[in-house]
Order: sequence, then C-alpha cells, then structure tokens
Amino acid sequence: MQKNMIPFLLLPLLLSCTQTDITDTSGTGNESTDAVYKMPEESAPHEGTWLQWPHEYQYGVTYRKRLDATWVAMTRELVQSENVHIIAYDDTEKQRITALLANAGIPLTHVNFKLYPTDDFWVRDNGPIYVKDNTGKLFIQDWGFNGWGNKAEYSHCNSVPSKIAADTPYSKN
Repeated sequence: MQKNMIPFLLLPLLLSCTQTDITDTSGTGNESTDAVYKMPEESAPHEGTWLQWPHEYQYGVTYRKRLDATWVAMTRELVQSENVHIIAYDDTEKQRITALLANAGIPLTHVNFKLYPTDDFWVRDNGPIYVKDNTGKLFIQDWGFNGWGNKAEYSHCNSVPSKIAADTPYSKN
C-alpha cells in the first residue's frame, strides 16, 4: 500500500476527543435536560483512533489475511502520533494481532485492546459517536447499527458502542 493512501483510509475512521476534554459526569447532578450535543470536527485534536480488526469468523481466513497488512499499516502510522484502540474479536485474535504488530516492529506502547465479538470491521459505521454537550463534556452516543439496512449480520457490531461506554469513563447518552 502506498503511504499516500493511508490518509484516505483513515478519514472515515472514528476519532475520539482529547484526553483532557473527557469528563465523567455521572452522579454530579449537573446534567442539563436541555443539552445540545455537537460532534467535534474531523480536524479537532483527538486522543486516539478506534480500529475494529478483521477476523475470520464472519468471512473466513482468506478474507482476513487480505486485510491484515492494511490494518498493520494503519496502526504503524497512527501510533506515531496518537493512541490506537483496537477492537479484537477475542483473546485468540488479540494474540494474533499482537504478533502481527510485533513482527512489523510496531511498539504497543500506544496500543490498547478491547475484546468484543464483532461481525465486520467498519467501526466507522457501528462504533461509538463522540459528542460534547453545551458545557464541553464528552459523551458517547449510540445511534444504533442495522447492518446497512439488514444486509449483513450486525448483532455483535451493534453492541460495540454500549460496551465501549461501559468500559470507559465517558458518559453515555
């Protein structure tokens, strides 16, 4: 893959906001019932990028192998300037991904794994939506995912935003 293609592949990936902007408002009593939520613009500073790693459980090993090099290349570029949050199907997949990254010489210091079963790899389509309320507090929204209009299995992917919200200090709306 040519290096100049990496930005085009990264554009649709879901980005999260800066660590300093993340606030957990649970239980503060300051939540507004009239909150207005805004999605940060693509060029806004962010803490990291989510990648949902391809696996063999939906489309087979050949499919997965064709995509691994692209995900390794994206990870290589991203870890140079930000955190990479990788969603792996299970611990077996996490170990396989870790080996791929190690073989490519990619340090794991800015890589963090979440183990969630998924149906596909398009986290841009099924992942959490990060928004800020009118006071600047960060929230995860889950707009629901339906497998592109019930064209593909989606039950695992649809649960990803709720799982991320449960595993992180962000508020969920």
